[in-house]
Amino acid sequence: MGALRRLPLRLRRLFIQAYQSYLFNRFLSERMKREIPLTRIQIGDYLMSIGEEGLPTGRFLEVEENNPHWASSMLREGKAALALPLVGFDQKLSGGLQGEIEREILEKEGIQPRDFKVEKMLEASVRGGLRRALAPVMNFKFVTMPGDEGSVAKFSFMLHRGTYATVVMREFLKPSDPAEQGF
Repeated sequence: MGALRRLPLRLRRLFIQAYQSYLFNRFLSERMKREIPLTRIQIGDYLMSIGEEGLPTGRFLEVEENNPHWASSMLREGKAALALPLVGFDQKLSGGLQGEIEREILEKEGIQPRDFKVEKMLEASVRGGLRRALAPVMNFKFVTMPGDEGSVAKFSFMLHRGTYATVVMREFLKPSDPAEQGF
């Protein structure tokens, strides 16, 4: 712990937040592998309320036995989006099938949400939260134009804060080895 304390607090938190993102990506990937739709909700999923401007409002709800039809209509109308946990000591895991995925992955990692409260370094502890599973791509434009060695493609789009353009571009380029291509 002494060596870690020598690092600036922001860098210590960055390491933990990177691990949270890694777990989130594993949760999302496993949901997709199991062919559980990202555009339809399941009992136990979390929904994030979306405001008129397309940004999260900060309100969340868990899809339960008594509200799946209402939750589905909110999702369909763009008033809500599927959200997955960013693991932390104060964030409850999803329920249902998604929750099973999350618990399996955390077990494989040998970690539990309470482990994100570091008693010997409380300043680096993270509460957790929820993150939107799908990021909207706005004002998308694609044009081809002549270049020195044939046609050139130009992409233009906007993303919300915290969403990475490299991830969007990877979906269009589909390199056989993303790491080799710098993704």
